Amino acid sequence: MTPPSTPETEAIVALRAEAAAAQRALVDLPTAPGEVVNVQACPGAGKTRTVVERHLGRPVPPRQGRAVLSFTKVAGAEVRRRCAQAGHPELTQFPHYIGTFDTFVWRHLVRPYLRPVEGKSWHRLESWGDHPRARREGVTLDDFRFAYADGYGARVTGPELRPGRLPRRLHGDQEAVGRLTAWAGRTMRELWEAGYLSGDQLRDMALSLLTRSERGERITRVLSTRFAEIVIDEAQDCSSEDLRLVDLIREAGVPLLLVGDPDQSIYGFRDSRRLDSRDRPSTPFDGAPAHRLRHNWRSTQVICDLSHTLRTSDAAPDIATGPCRAETTPVLLIPTAHRREAAWIGEFGREAERLGIPARNRLVLAHANSVLPKKMTGTRTVPTAKLDRLVWATAVLRSPGASARQQELAGRWLRETVLDHWYGAPPDEPEPVGLARHNLTDLELQIVQRSLVRKFPPLSVPPRDWSRSACELIREEAALLGITPKTTRVFPCGRSKEAAWQLVGFGDPESPQVALGRAGTIHGVKGQEDDAVLIVVPPLGKDKADDRSDRLIEAWTSGATSGCAPGTAEALRVLYVGVTRARRLVALALSDGHLAAVKTLLTARGIPHRVPQEAGGEQIALPL
Repeated sequence: MTPPSTPETEAIVALRAEAAAAQRALVDLPTAPGEVVNVQACPGAGKTRTVVERHLGRPVPPRQGRAVLSFTKVAGAEVRRRCAQAGHPELTQFPHYIGTFDTFVWRHLVRPYLRPVEGKSWHRLESWGDHPRARREGVTLDDFRFAYADGYGARVTGPELRPGRLPRRLHGDQEAVGRLTAWAGRTMRELWEAGYLSGDQLRDMALSLLTRSERGERITRVLSTRFAEIVIDEAQDCSSEDLRLVDLIREAGVPLLLVGDPDQSIYGFRDSRRLDSRDRPSTPFDGAPAHRLRHNWRSTQVICDLSHTLRTSDAAPDIATGPCRAETTPVLLIPTAHRREAAWIGEFGREAERLGIPARNRLVLAHANSVLPKKMTGTRTVPTAKLDRLVWATAVLRSPGASARQQELAGRWLRETVLDHWYGAPPDEPEPVGLARHNLTDLELQIVQRSLVRKFPPLSVPPRDWSRSACELIREEAALLGITPKTTRVFPCGRSKEAAWQLVGFGDPESPQVALGRAGTIHGVKGQEDDAVLIVVPPLGKDKADDRSDRLIEAWTSGATSGCAPGTAEALRVLYVGVTRARRLVALALSDGHLAAVKTLLTARGIPHRVPQEAGGEQIALPL
C-alpha cells in the first residue's frame, strides 16, 4: 500500500526534481570552440557525479577525446572509478584524459616539446618535498617564493621565505632565515640544472612554450585536434598562471567547461608575485555563470543557512535537498578560553554521541596544523631524530583519523628511514630514481611499508625496546629481498619515556580523545565530508590575541564579507569550506569574545545554535 503523500513529502519530491533537472541541464550544456562556459556549483551539489554523467552521456566526435581535469589525484581517481562502474572503462583511456591539471600540463603542453639536452633529462615532482635535497631543517623549497629570471625562463632565483613557514623550533635562531634563504637559492639552481621542476616552474615552461617559441602553434594544433572539450573541475582553484594557460587553450579553439564555486577559492597563497595586477586575467567567475547548481544533497538546511553567512560572493542561499535536509540540530558554539583541550573536545564528542554519530564520522578541522589538538596529530612538524621520525610515521599510518596528505608524508618518511638503514646513508634523490639505482621497484617498497606498519610493536612499548624490535624487523624485510643492511645498530634513543608515542606528542592511542575521529587542516580535507565537524578558531590556550582571527570574526559578524581585505576574504572562504564539510552537525570552538559575536550574528539571522550548559554558559536553542 502506498503511503499517503503529505505537503512535506510533496515538497521534497519537487525539490529533488528541480535538483535533477539542474544536473541534467549541466550534462546537456553546450560548449563551443573558443569559448569558456562557467558553471557554479554549491557544496554537496553532486557536481563530480554530474561531470561523470556528462562524460558518459555526451559523446564527442570520432577520434577525439574529452579531458576531465581537477587539482587532486583523489578527484581523478573518483571519475575513473565511476566510469568503470558504469561499464565504460574506455572513457578513461586514449584519446580521453582524466587526471590532475598539473599532470595534463606536463604531458600535453611541456614534456613532448622539450628539446633534448645532452646529459640532462627532465623530471617533474609533485612537490619539492619529494626530493630529499630540497628539504632542510624542517622546510622545503615549497616554503619559498622565487622570482622569475629570463636567463632561466622560470622562477628559480631570489628566494623569499613565505610568511609562517619557519618551523617553531627555529624561531629563536636569529640566523635561520638568512641561512635557509641562501640554501634555497643555491639548491633551486642546482636542482633546476639537474632537470628537476615542480608546480611554478612547470607553469613557467608551459607559458614560455606557448607564447615565446615556434612550438606554440604546434602544441595548440595538437590540443585542438585531440580534445573536443576540456572540463576543469574545482576551477576556482586555478592560479593566475593557470588562467593564462586556460585562455591560451581557449584561443586554440578548444571548448572549455569550468565547474567550481568561487566561495571555495582557498589557495590564494599559492599565487606568485610575477604578474602585476594589470597582467592578471579575469577569473571565469567574474561574470554571471552560464548555469548554477544550488541544491545541496549533503547538509541540513541549518548548515546551508550558516554557510551562506560566510559567503564572499553574492550567490543565493543553497537549498538542502538530501536525506539530512530537515534535521534541526543547532550549531554548537564551544568556548575554549581558559579550558583544557580535553574539555571542549569532549563536548563535541558528547554532542555527536547524542546524535548517534560514531567516532569514525567525526572530523576536527582548523586553518593550520598548529591549532589542531596535538594529541590527535602529534608534533607539528616531522621530527628530525631517526627513531622519533619512525615512531611518528608509524603512529600516523596506524591512525584511522590521519588525513590523506599526512599519511602520504608519513609513508615517505618511513620508506626513507628504511632505505637509510639498509644502505647506510639517507636518500639524496627522488624515490623513483633511487629505487632504480638499487634495483628495487615501487611495489616492493610499498609492500615493505605495509608489512612493517603491521608488524612494528605497539606504540605503548618503551622507546628503547621499540627501537630494538623495529630495527630487527627492518633487517628481516631486507633479507626477504636479498639485501644485506649496511647498518646493524638500533636507532639511538636519547630520552626516557614510558611509551614510544610520547616521543612525538601523540596522546594515548587508546584514549577517547585520540579516538575521537579524524583531524586535519581545512585545505587537506577539501572535497570530503563527514556527519559531524568541529572547526577550531584561534586564539586558544591563554587567550592570546590573534589578529587574523579577530579580522575574520569581525568581517563575518559585521556582514562585511564582500568588501574585506584579500587575506580576510580568503580566511572567510576557508571557514566556509570547513563548515560545508558537515552533513548533520557543525561545532565551532571559539574564544569568549569571538563566541559572543558569533552568537549575536546567529541570533539575528534566526539560525539555531546553542552553547553547552557544562561550559558554564546559557544553553540557547532557536526555532527554525
